[in-house]
Amino acid sequence: MEMVTKILATTNEVSLKGGNRKWFEQKITDNVKNVFEDLPLDKVQRPRWRVLVSFTEPVPFREVARRMSTVFSIASIMPVEWVGQTTDDVIAALPDKLEGLAPSSFAVRCLRSDKTFPKTSVELERDIGGAVVDLKGWKVDLTHPDLTVHLLVDRDGLYLWTRRVAGPGGLPRGSGGRATCLLSGGIDSPVAAYQMMKRGVRLDFVHFHSVPRTDPASLEKTIDLARILARYQGRCRLAMVPLLPIQEKIVANCPTRLRVLLYRRFMIRIAQRVASRFKGRALVTGESLGQVASQTIENLAAVQAIARLPIIRPLITLDKQEIINTARRLGSFETSILPHFDCCSFLVPEHPATRSTHQELSKAEEALDIDTLVAEAISGIEIIKIDQPAPWSDIPIPAGAEDLS
Repeated sequence: MEMVTKILATTNEVSLKGGNRKWFEQKITDNVKNVFEDLPLDKVQRPRWRVLVSFTEPVPFREVARRMSTVFSIASIMPVEWVGQTTDDVIAALPDKLEGLAPSSFAVRCLRSDKTFPKTSVELERDIGGAVVDLKGWKVDLTHPDLTVHLLVDRDGLYLWTRRVAGPGGLPRGSGGRATCLLSGGIDSPVAAYQMMKRGVRLDFVHFHSVPRTDPASLEKTIDLARILARYQGRCRLAMVPLLPIQEKIVANCPTRLRVLLYRRFMIRIAQRVASRFKGRALVTGESLGQVASQTIENLAAVQAIARLPIIRPLITLDKQEIINTARRLGSFETSILPHFDCCSFLVPEHPATRSTHQELSKAEEALDIDTLVAEAISGIEIIKIDQPAPWSDIPIPAGAEDLS
């Protein structure tokens, strides 16, 4: 198991910010400190566009990478070693750093942030590369190397590393306002939430259920998903809304083919009320264009016509496999596929409408007392505070951070 006392991380978009850049950088620093609060953290430094994290004792790199993968704005994560102040110090550190590695080829890449260092990047790459050849006899390939030896020349000395793990990217959590996400028990909506969190948006959640006609275990499943998402943004609120009385009224009084679209319109009406309570400025859904009958352009427009808040659909252009891949990375997939029915799979028509209009749905709703149904649903809401996120073991280790055999 690879143990580290220092890691170096890079950021991407934050480096492009202007006058408020320091505010964004402070957000990143605070978020990094938060994920390491129960590890032997020494300090978090911000040299220019980087984040340098130091620990008072060695910690497993895989665990560090797991936690850093939840810090939005981090572009890459490297287990680094401070090796000294001179080229000779770097060469002396090579035997330990390269032990156990057997690449088919290698290259050396140098980043010389300290321009006062007496050697150029090219000279350092040549000197270190020559030392590696003398030590290991490895083949040099500057175009497609199997292994890259990285060297950072900074003001406080020289840093060496050979591994780079991709971070989540995006913007720091809490930097993009608030929104309310419709969270089902399926695969898509947790991924939509993750994509919004990645843009710095802080989310609260609303879940619609059909208990007791559906399994109450679906409620626990939704809480588990919210706890996983809380690992990426911190504490949040989850509103549990009973939709069954509305569904039964729609089934009894409205055209069968329009059921799902009418359910969705009521969800939007109620979610807007919840968002107002949570101070959310937009709604977020997991809809993907054409994935199911209710998600055609015509039906999305017909449902959205009654919305007062913007409806953001982060997954609108993604196919199912892309969504599943993200669900696996964030750690929600295994929970999402647990076989519990929710309101979205209950009282669904065999042949739903694929092209409806606002006028058609409004005509169908004339048979319903919309205000009373919404008010009754609002009165039955249970608000759950998600203060305790899922255990770190529920968050996957990012690709490239696994222990080397």
